[in-house]
Amino acid sequence: MAARLRLPKWPTLNLEREFTGSVCGIDEAGYAPLAGPVVAAAVILPPGAKPRTLRGLTDSKLLSAEEREGYAERIRRIGMSGIGVATVAEIDEFNIYRANLLAMQRAVEALGVTPDAALVDGRAAPGLACPVKTVVKGDRRSLSIAAASVLAKVARDRIMHGLEAEFPGYGWKTNVGYGTDEHYLGLLRRGPSVHHRLSFAPLNTLFADGGAGMARYRFEPAAAPGDAARIELLELRQDLHAVFDADGRHLGQLKNVRGRWTFQAVRYREDGERLPGEGPCAGLHGRTVDEPAAAAVRRLFSALVS
Repeated sequence: MAARLRLPKWPTLNLEREFTGSVCGIDEAGYAPLAGPVVAAAVILPPGAKPRTLRGLTDSKLLSAEEREGYAERIRRIGMSGIGVATVAEIDEFNIYRANLLAMQRAVEALGVTPDAALVDGRAAPGLACPVKTVVKGDRRSLSIAAASVLAKVARDRIMHGLEAEFPGYGWKTNVGYGTDEHYLGLLRRGPSVHHRLSFAPLNTLFADGGAGMARYRFEPAAAPGDAARIELLELRQDLHAVFDADGRHLGQLKNVRGRWTFQAVRYREDGERLPGEGPCAGLHGRTVDEPAAAAVRRLFSALVS
């Protein structure tokens, strides 16, 4: 069994001190989301001791949005930084791995100087004009990588928040393009936007035919659940399945909650607003089934309509 990596309590400059000259830390944000670009940042911190103003800085995922914004301002003030972006079109054309490396290269180019060495979070090394060292859990070990993780996250979140007004219904203001329940259900109702990664599942399966296969599903008021024997399930994610009646009207979803498959009812108003926990199947809200299978859900609905 491989030894477990021991992480310092806070990121340090120990890795940076293994090199002579300027060292930039590189990290990305947005590798896994269903929508939006992948954004990378490169940061060169001032030489010498750990800056007092960056005390408490760590992996951006462990910080609140307010903390990230505060650190981002301080990082930009005391260090050199660059942001690089790879677009959704590039992600779909090249794949996310290559697009991520491209964003990292662009971030280093945006520094305006060539660093003497680079520390990169993870295992993938972009092609740079300097030595590159990849660092597993780098945002927990290297202060300059932690700084880059914050700048990349802040920059990408701002992009996604800015798209919310023009492309409502996916919940980007809170999920910034990641595959939350709200985002999946928004995709189901609205289909993909121009900012969705069509090469990612389930976009490349559910919408592979341009969405023609999804046209039968409806998101409108339903007075009754209809024929229980014709209830249909559609897998959106391994732990999330949409439930439809015989006419394709959305009745709710089946979600794995702490190992239990739980039905969550929904009602739609005339204006299209979705009301969780309500609707013709509200009596089944919170009920569980043994497995995410159509037969199991039909048995559950049979009790409602019998």
